[in-house]
Order: sequence, then C-alpha cells, then structure tokens
Amino acid sequence: MRIKAVIFDLDGTLVDSIEGIAYSLNKVLGERGFPVHSVEKCKSFVGNGFAELVRLAVPEGHRDQEEISRCLSRLRAVYGRHWDYGMRAYDGIEDLLEYLRSHGISFSIDTNKDEGFAKEIARRFFPRFTFFRVAGTTPLVPKKTNPARALGILADLGLSPDQCLYLGDSEVDTVTAKNAGIPHIGAAWGFRGAELLARAGAEIIIHRPMDLTRYLE
Repeated sequence: MRIKAVIFDLDGTLVDSIEGIAYSLNKVLGERGFPVHSVEKCKSFVGNGFAELVRLAVPEGHRDQEEISRCLSRLRAVYGRHWDYGMRAYDGIEDLLEYLRSHGISFSIDTNKDEGFAKEIARRFFPRFTFFRVAGTTPLVPKKTNPARALGILADLGLSPDQCLYLGDSEVDTVTAKNAGIPHIGAAWGFRGAELLARAGAEIIIHRPMDLTRYLE
C-alpha cells in the first residue's frame, strides 16, 4: 500500500537540539548546586519530556517531588530563552520534506517536547513547509509511548496505520510506533544511534534522511 503520511519525532530526528537542552539543564543544575552533565550524557536523558529529563539529571538523593517541580519550573523558564542555542536542522531533512511535499505525502510532528516549543521550532527552522500537525506535550494528551497523538493525526487524515511511516531516533519512538501499529523507521543520525535503536526493536534503520524515500511505496 502506498504511504500517504509520515510522522516525525522532533529532537534528534528533524533538529539537533541537544546543545540548547544541555545548556539550559546545566544552568538550572548549577544554580541548585548539583553536578552538571556532558552533552553526550544529556542525550541519554531526553525523549520522555522535561519532567523525566529533570528527574534523570538531578542526583538520586534529591529526586523528591518538590525538588523536581522546582527544577522543572526553572528549566522551562531558562529553556524559553535559550531553546535555539546551537540548534540546527539535520542535513538532508529539508530535501526530504521537499520530496514528501512534491509527492503529495502529508507530514506531521509527534514529540514529547512541550507543544509550544515544538511549534516555534517548526516555524523557525522549517518556514517553507506546512506540517499537517505539530503535536507535543499538553496537559490533555498523554505523552509517548502512548500512541494517542499519532493515532489522532491519522484519524484526522482519514488514514490507517499501514498508510503511514513513523521516523524517530529513540526507543521511545520505536515503542510508540509499535503501540500505534505504524511501521517504524529508526533515524541513526539522532541522539541514540543505530545500536540502541536495534536493541529497542527497530527493524529498519536509516543513516540519511533521504533514505526514507526507499520505503514510501
């Protein structure tokens, strides 16, 4: 069956955003007197939203709800000023989006990043393209690995899961796609890498964005 839609993860799939996340997180940790983390270590923290990011980054003896809430609130404020620090679209992503647009294939974003930030990133870094939906974390919809957002996108498009591909760089995306019944493609250029994606159960892993075009028929 011909693929009619692609759902993308955002961080580590469409954009390399880790420097801004790491900078903001470490600023908050430093203010609280906690150890900071390398950019590479921060890559292992992301994927499940800011609350989980903070929980993993804060020292184990300080992971009470009050401390997590305090750091989370501060992180949102700091990230709001520095979210685009070092951010860039991955090489080849614009070529892929142009290919999808020219072939009449819809594309959307499904991310555990706060939805407001996700929409701003899409506007800033992909101004030439119109995403059918940019769906991020809100109080009303559960975050990935729950498939509700992905399935909602498909429902509004009038498509079945086998008419879509889900492209993401982490085990969170692998599980989300499986929960939704959508074929998953692993993005090896992202934060986790091909080895972890394979361990997470990704059956197809690509190393360049345009490699996705092989799987659209």
